[in-house]
Parts: sequence; structure tokens; C-alpha cells
Amino acid sequence: MTNEEVRQGFTEVYNEFWNRYKSHIPAKDSEEWERVLTWSLVLRKKYPFMKETILDLVEELDQRMRRGEGKRE
Repeated sequence: MTNEEVRQGFTEVYNEFWNRYKSHIPAKDSEEWERVLTWSLVLRKKYPFMKETILDLVEELDQRMRRGEGKRE
């Protein structure tokens, strides 16, 4: 794994995935939530060194949704 691959992983996981959903969490029964899960699977396959982090972020989104945090779309 190169430094560039690590940079790309963090950029895509945090800057794109996390920042997109952290404040606008889709409803669990929505198509958008399915896209969250699909994108997280793609990211885990693309960046296996970040697998646990990605799973933790999805769990955090789920917990925030259950607590009613974040604007639901």
C-alpha cells in the first residue's frame, strides 16, 4: 500500500462518505439508507485497511438515527 492509497482512502471515507451523511442521516427504510450501506461495502472492499473504521462510521450513523440526531431526509 502506498502513501497515495492511504491518502485516497481517508479522503474518500471521511471527506466524501462521512461528511455527506453525518448531519443528514437518511431514514432506515429509505433508498438512500440502502445507498449508504452499498457505498460502505464498496469502500470496505476498495480500502480493506479501513474496514473497521467504515463499519464504525455506519454504526455511528445508525445510532444517531435512532437517537433522532441529524436531519433525516
